[in-house]
Amino acid sequence: MRVYPSTFHLPKRGNSFQEYEDAFWVGPDDDGNGEIGSLRVAVADGASSSMLAGRWARRLVKIFGSAKGVTRTRADFLAAYREAAYSWDGEVREYKTDREKRGVPIEWYEEPGLAKGAYATILVVEFSDGRPGYPRRWKAAAIGDSCLFQVRGESLCSCFPISDVTGFSYQPPLLPSRVAEDDVVLRHVCLKSGRWEQGDHFYIATDALAAWFLRSWQAEERPWAILRDLDTEAGLDFATWVDQQRDLGEMHDDDTTLVRIDT
Repeated sequence: MRVYPSTFHLPKRGNSFQEYEDAFWVGPDDDGNGEIGSLRVAVADGASSSMLAGRWARRLVKIFGSAKGVTRTRADFLAAYREAAYSWDGEVREYKTDREKRGVPIEWYEEPGLAKGAYATILVVEFSDGRPGYPRRWKAAAIGDSCLFQVRGESLCSCFPISDVTGFSYQPPLLPSRVAEDDVVLRHVCLKSGRWEQGDHFYIATDALAAWFLRSWQAEERPWAILRDLDTEAGLDFATWVDQQRDLGEMHDDDTTLVRIDT
């Protein structure tokens, strides 16, 4: 399977990369020539209203990115979530210890936020090469509004989990770091699979960029033409382009993440 992943990310305007609260994971590594048997991509968007949102997003992509089966069944998705949530207390202890070492221990007014926990969206996509006589396939699982777009030629042939810009809101479904009841998690899990062909392009984006993509497409434009050329001789660099869209009011000022898969 010959695939070429590229990653792009930018924090909110005025924030440093240390304050970036999205996260992404791409693996396994290829052989240097783009030849791999499968590829898994995970992106998460930490909810800024919660404490340690970036840490929770990074934990989610690490666990969901390396776990097998999460794109196949809701039960496997739930198992990966439990692993992430059950280990959250250790993450909080590590954070508190680090703060103490730096001479800035947790203040009393921060304790409620730590007790409440962090929240994030998650999207996982797995690409596999078909056996002889079988088609190449992709499978995806998601909670929230990070999105996958599949483009073939000059046509958008798949959107997941949102296919209309009106589907975005300020209160998307989120995964909590404090263990939630199984049915609370499972009711929001979305699964989808499809076929892909060599030459297809995939764009996996957190909500600010995903909403821009769908808004542009619904206006009968070709958003993939811009994303396809980012950081190439034919296009702008990612940070410059995102800042332009923010200035124009075309993109919400939020942490922005893109994983582009060229095949």
